[in-house]
Amino acid sequence: MKNRRATVLSVASTMLLLCVASCGSPQEGELRNTITIQEANQRLESYIQQAKSALPASAVLVLRGQSKEAPCDDPSDKGAKGRLVADRGYQVTGLVATGISEYFSALRSWAQNNNYQVLQEKQNPQYLWLEKRDDGFRLALDSNESGELYLNGSTPCVWRNGTPEPTS
Repeated sequence: MKNRRATVLSVASTMLLLCVASCGSPQEGELRNTITIQEANQRLESYIQQAKSALPASAVLVLRGQSKEAPCDDPSDKGAKGRLVADRGYQVTGLVATGISEYFSALRSWAQNNNYQVLQEKQNPQYLWLEKRDDGFRLALDSNESGELYLNGSTPCVWRNGTPEPTS
């Protein structure tokens, strides 16, 4: 039970980090059009499935948490209020724990070939945080001491309907 709580906290922490950090940094007060939150959710799911393809065919994604639309209220983000962000967290099952280093290596190679940059990488336990260069979507592969593997993703901040909301 203790390991399960630690795992849930680890997934929640990773998703929060992805969400807060993915809000981007437009110029202060800048109001620019974005994709819609629905498009952001669809693109995020597509990117997660593409990343999964870098793992062995036996990999199965089990949804552990998601937010299809949450406020993008990061105080360090100088963008306008009212934008939204989405995130997903999956546990990767169906893989052997002894191959974790190989899974990270495979995802790193896939990312380099698919226009992602590495934002952060750690060892023991392993962690790989990626950002798609052309649109700011972020993915993270995370392992823990129990040999569990998690694939998480988040969108950049977007307007619900793709255009800035009117102010009241």
